[in-house]
Amino acid sequence: MGYRRPVGAGDKTNVMLNYVYSLLEAECMRTINAVGMDVHVGFLHEMATGKNSLVYDLQEPFRFLVDFAVISLIESRKMENKDFIRTESYSLRLKPSGAKKVTEEFNNWMNKKVAYKKQSVMWSYALLLKARELVQYLVGKRKTIDFIKPAYTIERQDSEEIRKKILSIPYSEWKKMGFSKGTLHYMKKNAEADKPFTLTTHVRERLEMWGEC
Repeated sequence: MGYRRPVGAGDKTNVMLNYVYSLLEAECMRTINAVGMDVHVGFLHEMATGKNSLVYDLQEPFRFLVDFAVISLIESRKMENKDFIRTESYSLRLKPSGAKKVTEEFNNWMNKKVAYKKQSVMWSYALLLKARELVQYLVGKRKTIDFIKPAYTIERQDSEEIRKKILSIPYSEWKKMGFSKGTLHYMKKNAEADKPFTLTTHVRERLEMWGEC
């Protein structure tokens, strides 16, 4: 019989994704309990013993926050090898230091503001509002329900000014900011191309500050 790798996340990205999804799941469960619904009674996911079907339903419109949190961790290079550990079963896991960084990044995204019904609310509160709206719909206090809004909007960050800064910044200055040569090379290729591109908040802020001091 050939060797079979144990089931589990084998790379850092999926380890972080799994962990942040568990954080989102816990957030959804708290929200559902707060509005008085049953976490086991869902609409999109199959209901079965031991399955929190409504939790899985509610987290779907907010899954992108998990992806953005992990992308931000990767691009900012916050995570280090020492934040992970390989278990005896060859599965990769987060150490307490890594779990802390991942949790902080997830909370940072949940605390970001979004426009909803003429207000600026945090995504964590938007989650609660949508759960309340679902309750109102189920008891007949609302005629319609949707999970399209609030919607996350991505602003174009590849302005002509930013492109010029990326192309003109020398590696020596880039290194002083704490970034790698590979990242700069990739950004310069994007800046030279006609296609739109995005930057993490950390990188964009450093670029905007460069040359103004």
